[in-house]
Amino acid sequence: MEKGFVRRLRAPLAGAFLLACLPPNATIAAGRRGEGPAGHSAWWEVRLVVTAKGEYTVRGGQAPVAGEYTCRARWEGRLEPDGDDFLLVHLKTEILDWRLREKTGPAGEERVLETPAASKPSLRMNYVLKDGREVEFVFELGGVSIPLQASRFAVALELPRSSARAPRLPGHTYGDFVCRGSSRIVIPDTDLLEQATERLFSWDWRRERRYVREGRSYVVDQSHAAEVAVALTVH
Repeated sequence: MEKGFVRRLRAPLAGAFLLACLPPNATIAAGRRGEGPAGHSAWWEVRLVVTAKGEYTVRGGQAPVAGEYTCRARWEGRLEPDGDDFLLVHLKTEILDWRLREKTGPAGEERVLETPAASKPSLRMNYVLKDGREVEFVFELGGVSIPLQASRFAVALELPRSSARAPRLPGHTYGDFVCRGSSRIVIPDTDLLEQATERLFSWDWRRERRYVREGRSYVVDQSHAAEVAVALTVH
């Protein structure tokens, strides 16, 4: 169960989020807060890479559907000093690899579909939050519907996302279905004092859900293994 709280976004930020200031008197290498190793004003290059391999089944239609996919996406931006705060600036997002293959029908007579090259997921950094001695990255990967087969029933493909700390009912959030590892992407604030640093996170996730559409019941079983790399470089 995810615990904690969410701080409100300030209205002028629009798509960016102000990161709370470093602890008082914190230094970056030889400089003071907001300064680089040589005493110059510092900013941090931020790179987040998400890698996923997953599968799903959809039962309840005319024939069971089974799909599998691989995905690799990268988000790039920078963290800039802004008075006593920091501004997160989005620079570029790329889907480096995306493959989804789906089949349905009896053995030997399967119908196979692959997602069109243009139908790619999207990677979004919702916010970065510094709370105490932790810096937390909250992202989501999504935007794909399944099944690919023509059907009256469609749901979102549940791709990796980080677990935010908003208090919600247990059993209803993404993080409640992580079965190995943790989907919280948190680094110590001391990483901001390093010239360059990278941390890896990984987890397994699985969820089965039942839906009723137009009087028909469907069961969707989805799972994936995810790995996230977060790299910071001071400039």
